[in-house]
Amino acid sequence: MRLGLVVLGVLAWWAGQAPVEAGGVREADVEYTGSEGAMPARLYIPEGVGRRPGVLVLHGIDGPQPAIEAFARNLTAEGFVSLTPDLFSLHEFGSEGRVDHPLVLGDLAGALAFLKQLPEVDPARIGVVGFSFSGRLAVLAAALHPEIRAAVDYYGVASFQALAGRREIGGRALRSTPLTERMGAIGAAVLIQHGEADQTVPVEQGRLLHGALTGAGRRSLLYTYPGADHVFNFPGGRHHAEAARLSWERTLAFLREHLAR
Repeated sequence: MRLGLVVLGVLAWWAGQAPVEAGGVREADVEYTGSEGAMPARLYIPEGVGRRPGVLVLHGIDGPQPAIEAFARNLTAEGFVSLTPDLFSLHEFGSEGRVDHPLVLGDLAGALAFLKQLPEVDPARIGVVGFSFSGRLAVLAAALHPEIRAAVDYYGVASFQALAGRREIGGRALRSTPLTERMGAIGAAVLIQHGEADQTVPVEQGRLLHGALTGAGRRSLLYTYPGADHVFNFPGGRHHAEAARLSWERTLAFLREHLAR
């Protein structure tokens, strides 16, 4: 009941505002109910009438960033309702870290519930996109929430246990259940995008997840990009223009295919 009241309150707030409009996209700051209370998010709605597919665009381990908002805004310009929830704003995680943390998973569930109840969203056409920390989270969300039809994983960790041979892993990450052991719960189509020169999360992690998905009879696409490092699609020293362009085109095509009516 609390979630429903908060959502209705936010919808009333949204209807009474004059949202920012940019390139056919209405956007505004909203709140949703997370694990421990109201959590901030940014909502993007395309111009036009009728219900659209809804997509959660999740931030990385460094929290909300302009690049994530730009990605969501561009996605909405293509006809998707996008929501960028802040999953970290209320929590102190300490030495346990954030990997698969129950509070983060609760915040994610709250954001998903909020998105599905928007009048502009078709709740039968829901997707999720994540990057690095949230690339893993996007696939985990698909395992936990069967209503998700499409998940896009940019350079996420499939198994911290397998990664432990390459770098030091500890705490909650090392105790987490590998995504490769969650195949039975995943009904969504999964797109994996990974740079072959990734020095943070080696490309073998993407291949490991893809192999587990296809081995279990799940729908999976894997694209790897020669010369591309971690966060290759965002501005900065590791930006790879060709990989960024191709991965965006493939993400868009994938979401259009699997979130069609």
